[in-house]
Amino acid sequence: MSEGGPRDPLARLGEEIDKARAERVRTQPVVQDRSVLQQGLGLGFRIGIELVVAIVVATGLGWAIDRWLGTRPWGMIVLFFLGVAAGMLNVYRAVTGISGPVGYRRGDQADAGSKSRWDDEDC
Repeated sequence: MSEGGPRDPLARLGEEIDKARAERVRTQPVVQDRSVLQQGLGLGFRIGIELVVAIVVATGLGWAIDRWLGTRPWGMIVLFFLGVAAGMLNVYRAVTGISGPVGYRRGDQADAGSKSRWDDEDC
């Protein structure tokens, strides 16, 4: 078989597959640190669990209150919606990072101003 002559279609297909694989490997993003992916997965699980647990606990409390007071189904309905609201608030806090301890400020917020509005003792 000569260089300029017709080539085997199977050999051409193999060369095209090799080129496509090389291009895919070259353009595929390389993740150096898997901890970033694990943090995202952890946040996703936390959001799902906090939402579901808030609803289940509130609905369970509503059911218990209904059995105790005989107000079926109003306690469960009211506490279900309160559980949904609490779960959404937990999700919002988890996503925005507001869940820090009281009085804690991140470094970029602490340097924003020399005095906070509550720090008027030195005036």
